[in-house]
Amino acid sequence: LMVAQAIAAPIPAIVVTLTNSALFGWVLGGLLSILSANIAAALCYLIGRAWGEPIARRLVSEKAWQRTTGFVEEHGTHAILVARLLPFVPFDPISYLAGVVRMRFWPFFLTTLVGQAPAGMAYSWLATRRDDPAQFIGAALCIVAGLVLVGIIVRRRLRRASDAGP
Repeated sequence: LMVAQAIAAPIPAIVVTLTNSALFGWVLGGLLSILSANIAAALCYLIGRAWGEPIARRLVSEKAWQRTTGFVEEHGTHAILVARLLPFVPFDPISYLAGVVRMRFWPFFLTTLVGQAPAGMAYSWLATRRDDPAQFIGAALCIVAGLVLVGIIVRRRLRRASDAGP
């Protein structure tokens, strides 16, 4: 389902992650979600790499394309890391774009794995709170706030390092 949602289905990835957790427990469900999301990201990357910008642009909104192109081209795998840490950055456009700009596959794949692991496990754990709406909402807000904070910190450090130069 995670691979299908990345390519064609209008299903948010978090729904698949929550479902995996409900079916397999939060640890195994989280690991399954992370692995399958990484496979989906690799597939999007390979589509971008094989068929280039014309196909990738059909699969990504113009707004998302414009917002991600410069950031990925300038910061490479660091941009991938930040994008994977921030919960509101669209996952698939980053993957397509990484393929289009011909980022090396293994650094992309490993950075995606590292960057998405915290959110994947956090969302999977969140599913354990599904029976108590107040706890679920409170935990969800804390998780999103924590991921945003980590993403902002990493992004600022990357910008400082970029501004300092070699």
